[in-house]
Amino acid sequence: MSSSKINQRVFPSHFLTRRGSDLFQSPLSRPYIKTNNVSFYSTKENGEINKEKENLEKNESVKEIEKTIVEETGKHGNESEKTSPSSSRTFSNKSSPYLDKFTALAYYFVGGLAFFISGDNLYSWYVNRRNERLLNKTMEKGTRPEVGISGDEYVSRPVIAERLKKIIQPYKGQSFYNVVCGEHGTGKTTLIKIASREVGQGVIYVDTPADIEDFGKAFGRALNFTFEEHISWSGQLMRKVLGNTNYKFEDPKWKRAMEAFKRASEVYKAKHGKPPVIVYDNVSRMVHKNPEILDILQDDAKDNADDRKYIAVFVSSEGSVPRRMESRSAWSRADKPVMEIGDLSEKESMDYLIDKRKINSVEAKKLYELVGGRIVDLKSVAGKFLAGQSFEVIKKSILGEVEKKFNTAQLLRKQLHHEVGKRAINALLDSKTRELKLTAFMEYFNDYKEANVVLESNVFAYHPEKYIVTFQSQSIESYIRENTDIFVNLIELTPQEGKRKMY
Repeated sequence: MSSSKINQRVFPSHFLTRRGSDLFQSPLSRPYIKTNNVSFYSTKENGEINKEKENLEKNESVKEIEKTIVEETGKHGNESEKTSPSSSRTFSNKSSPYLDKFTALAYYFVGGLAFFISGDNLYSWYVNRRNERLLNKTMEKGTRPEVGISGDEYVSRPVIAERLKKIIQPYKGQSFYNVVCGEHGTGKTTLIKIASREVGQGVIYVDTPADIEDFGKAFGRALNFTFEEHISWSGQLMRKVLGNTNYKFEDPKWKRAMEAFKRASEVYKAKHGKPPVIVYDNVSRMVHKNPEILDILQDDAKDNADDRKYIAVFVSSEGSVPRRMESRSAWSRADKPVMEIGDLSEKESMDYLIDKRKINSVEAKKLYELVGGRIVDLKSVAGKFLAGQSFEVIKKSILGEVEKKFNTAQLLRKQLHHEVGKRAINALLDSKTRELKLTAFMEYFNDYKEANVVLESNVFAYHPEKYIVTFQSQSIESYIRENTDIFVNLIELTPQEGKRKMY
């Protein structure tokens, strides 16, 4: 009964209107009843008859819409499109053999790279640690330079030697650096080497070479520094990748040696409670070709004296070096007055010629009066005399070399500085002590630039310990006395007295 009742309520128009309504209604919102494998929409009994006419009228339009859909899609509305799963989502149960090989290679590559980096870093650490140990060992022992002079040529100067030893043995709180001066041939290098060797511990001696380009190598040798600072390959690669290739290993060797010395200085001071010493000998070789290096060394000496990290000692053979150093702010930390190593006294000179070189006293006296107490000149004339040369031949040779200096200084007749040079020469000859204050000497020249040019020509000598000017050596004065017609016989107005004076 129930089934017949249901069948009586089903109209053909229901099947006709279903597709039309499907086009405008979501399937999820449609209540339906499934009976005898036929799906249809159930509607309320009330109002179905009234809507039947309306549905029939719409039947034609529904068919047209359905026809349009079929033409555009090629499918009926009740057909569902079947799509095969995407091939990109299809995986084989078995992995590819190429993938296995790639994975294995990647594994070995990463492992090998890690091993290389760790080994590279370990080697770099070993090399740098070895270098540091060598530096610290050298600092502990000291450089102890070879003197290279035989006993029969060495003139003992105990007073100067003891003073040098005190300079290179600083006390705990010392906050200044030292400057030692002396003309060429006064024996200062021999004396500073002996003092450095005898003190030993904590003293590094650096001899500036004639070719200043080799200063870094000389610095490294003094420290036993091999310039083998090692940066790992991986570290170099990272610097290049990050664009930072400006690292310290590309600095000049002398800067790298200085940094190594300062590192070793910290270790030494921590162990002994006092700063080490570095001696820069023959720094006058820097002032003409690379004065900037001298300036940097002086600035660094000042800074580290302030910090009590190390003490520097500058040894110079020319007055131009202390004059340059005096003009800079770093001079404020120099110990004053500077130490000056001068000529041998007459007694020391005669003892050398008579006792060590076995020259009779008469000839020894003549040789001393010719060249004075300049040890290098005494050795030269003693060697020539013992080789059989007469005193007159030796004298001619010595004065000939001096004349070359006057020519270089432009002090001979009709040369640039002849007139102003005569004024200074006569003033020195008129002085009982054969010396002038630096400011008084400068007054004889047209300007300070001209005075400095003449002062650096090895005819005159500046002594920073007393701020005075003298003749550069006894042989200079001997040449002037042999040529009084050139330098002495003139009427001159002295700036101090303001009157004419005959020489």
